[in-house]
Amino acid sequence: MNKSPLLVTVLALYAMTAAHAAAPSPSAPGAGAIVIVPLEPPPLTFGPGIDAGQVLVANTGTALSWASSESVAAAGRTLFVISGIVILASLPEQTRRADQRAESAEAVLNADGVWVPTVALAEEAQSLLKEAGAGEVRISTQLRPVAGIENRERTITMHNWYRPIADWYATSRTPFSYAEPEVLPGERVLEIGLTNYELGPGRVLYLLVNTRLVDPASGKVIKKARKFVYPDVPEPRALFADDASAFKQAFAGAGRSALKDTLRSLGLLAK
Repeated sequence: MNKSPLLVTVLALYAMTAAHAAAPSPSAPGAGAIVIVPLEPPPLTFGPGIDAGQVLVANTGTALSWASSESVAAAGRTLFVISGIVILASLPEQTRRADQRAESAEAVLNADGVWVPTVALAEEAQSLLKEAGAGEVRISTQLRPVAGIENRERTITMHNWYRPIADWYATSRTPFSYAEPEVLPGERVLEIGLTNYELGPGRVLYLLVNTRLVDPASGKVIKKARKFVYPDVPEPRALFADDASAFKQAFAGAGRSALKDTLRSLGLLAK
């Protein structure tokens, strides 16, 4: 049967409209590649009752430490690294003397071989998204510093770290610039930050994982979600024994659990 010219025109217009509607916008879930950008993380802290001395005794890695002054070192409040993990803790007399002394807090945070927890979270997010068939997912090689973090020593509340990270999460626009070749046109950015990061009494690991889906062209935050998790973990001596691989595995498991929730909220994983 021959179609009338009017019917052919209507069908053609319908096909064009359907094709246009099916094409996802650059900000819609499933559009373009996703570039995951980890932020500067705070150091791990130990809650009341956690014996940092036991951690160092159990660990076989080289320790690197820094304190802002001799009086601070004498009080035992020290920033140090073992098996790549950056920790802020009060150390007893017998463990204050590390294998190496750093010249500054930044030297500790940027030391060779430092294990970066937000990069570990980015790797877990990449794995989850690829398993869900998200297509191309890349992790940026640039670790973004958080504006407002100036004092990198320990304070009672850790607000010198947590407040600036919370301020970043609260904004409706990203403070970072994204351009080629890091991020290509039509791609989206997934920013990942970490607020609470503490090994607490009762063998609990506290993590608050923050995620934001960003349109890199406009800088607008499309959606954001965060999740607080507090899984039970082995006692600190076991977590940090040998090369501290048990701690890193426990962190990855907790982070993956939090990311499943936030990525669903962002529309990047099916609910």
